Amino acid sequence: MNRILLGRTNRYVFPIWARGHLSGDGSAEERAERLVEALLQSPIETLDISPAPALWGRFLRERATRLQVAVASPMNLLLQAPDARIAANLVQSHLIETLCAVGRTQIDYYFLSLHEIPNETQLSGALEALELARQEGQIGAIGLAAYGKPLSILALWRTHDAFEVALLPNESEWLQTLLPEAHARRTGVVVQTEGNRMPEDGQVALARVETAIALATAPHP
Repeated sequence: MNRILLGRTNRYVFPIWARGHLSGDGSAEERAERLVEALLQSPIETLDISPAPALWGRFLRERATRLQVAVASPMNLLLQAPDARIAANLVQSHLIETLCAVGRTQIDYYFLSLHEIPNETQLSGALEALELARQEGQIGAIGLAAYGKPLSILALWRTHDAFEVALLPNESEWLQTLLPEAHARRTGVVVQTEGNRMPEDGQVALARVETAIALATAPHP
């Protein structure tokens, strides 16, 4: 499976990413350790640690792994902010917590999660904090995790050009509404899927870690 160019990030990436969602019985630590071993034996290069940053961070700290790290901000984080300064502080605090969890100086992909749409003041404060972090090398690429109503996300996106990569649900309403904007802005596209969806041309598929490993290691024509 060939690498693809992930839009304006100007990075060539393996088109399957793993999402660190753990399910099933038994110890989460044991399952995570086993899955990290499997990831390191697979061609997968990027792990989304959003479901359990501290747990995955422990294994990333303990190993000099080649895995890149993606993380999304907590849902509706910005809605708690009364002004731009507090919005910036909330984003900075989450970023610092994540950096400490993984024991690194940079998060490769930081996605700003938007479900309920923040006001302009909240969004501006968050984006200023993310841009400063990117300039200082704490973030490799700034992303948009589009969990809100597609038309509302589209309206916001058209007035803010900060996002180098977009994380979209694998739902027709989101894809039909937001993919054209992503293409017009040359934004990299990551599609979160719950099933065995292979990535479309030019897209990255984000799947649960077990599924991602199976997809990445299966024979391909």
